[in-house]
Amino acid sequence: MNPTYFPIMKAMAAEFTALSNTKSDVANLLVPLFEFPQRPQRKAYTESTNPNELYISDTCKEISNVWAGRPAMFDTFHWNPSTTLENGEHLTTSIYNQLRSLGITAVPVVGYDRWSIYDYQLALKSIISMHTGKVCIRLDHHAFEDSAEPDFLKEIIDEMIDLLELEPANCHVLLDFEDVYSDSTIELFDKFDALFDLIKNYNFGSYSIAGCSLPKTIDMAVSKHNSCGSVLRKEMLLWKNIRTQYPNHSIGFGDYAVRGPSSNAGFPNPHTNGKIRYTKENEYFVARGQAMTKPPKGKQHWALAEKVINSGHYLGPTFSWGDNEIMRCKNQEFPGGNAQVWIKIDTNHHLAFVVSEIFEYERALTARALENNSNVRA
Repeated sequence: MNPTYFPIMKAMAAEFTALSNTKSDVANLLVPLFEFPQRPQRKAYTESTNPNELYISDTCKEISNVWAGRPAMFDTFHWNPSTTLENGEHLTTSIYNQLRSLGITAVPVVGYDRWSIYDYQLALKSIISMHTGKVCIRLDHHAFEDSAEPDFLKEIIDEMIDLLELEPANCHVLLDFEDVYSDSTIELFDKFDALFDLIKNYNFGSYSIAGCSLPKTIDMAVSKHNSCGSVLRKEMLLWKNIRTQYPNHSIGFGDYAVRGPSSNAGFPNPHTNGKIRYTKENEYFVARGQAMTKPPKGKQHWALAEKVINSGHYLGPTFSWGDNEIMRCKNQEFPGGNAQVWIKIDTNHHLAFVVSEIFEYERALTARALENNSNVRA
């Protein structure tokens, strides 16, 4: 079966733990896009003469530890597109070479937002001149905005294809809506239609959409401390609509798991509340606690885990490693943990649930199509 889920994930320890504990039948259906955050201010890096080089090497090794032998996209969206490492090698080129040498089937990402930067173009041209696999073209909010000027948008895409000598049939196009918390589902449908209508005649090999409905702060999801609420996963509703409207195109699903595109990656927030984000059909069920600096601190997750288990949405400890950790937490088998612990747990459950949700929706579409064909013949 072809990959069905294209999650955009921070290349960070919590996500690596979530992936390392993902069941193989789920992992086989994932092609993650690893976003490299800015280098953290760790002592090992701040005291090094080549901190960026060391950080990139460490991160590539961590990816290899959990994903060797599998395909993965990678992007440097959060870095200056002209960045070179201390050894003079361009950041993007270095990541590509290291991932390949470590056994990852590395898929380079061509960012629409950075295409005008000459150094970035040269790095991608160097990579793709020796690359034989798929290439991802990432269309972000700049591309959605430029869809109002079709000639300008097509000029940029044509230049990408020509300069990099891309074969459209060998390209995967990611339509990245990024943060969709403030968008209505109708607005998302309209944005997709406007952009997709302009690019579908290129006959790219495959597509996926991505977005994140989780707000930047927990109070925007659940207003009261020590209470629960739900957040509509608009990116999933968008994808389901797309699969119905464009049944003859290969359009996969992607999202940002449980850590949004504008999350403060790697920088502790002293105001962080305890929380569990439990993915269910078309929604996140969110159990919110209180400030982690106040007693019972991390142990507040014992009660939050119990709320998830009693919510009617919990799928049992065998569904995923994350679900088992929720049960262990409810049973007070570990002291609750911090925000990073719950990114691991929530992400692991999320990956397993989304794969099953996609599978069930595709199965229903197939059954409906067979029924319609049968009615036509009758």
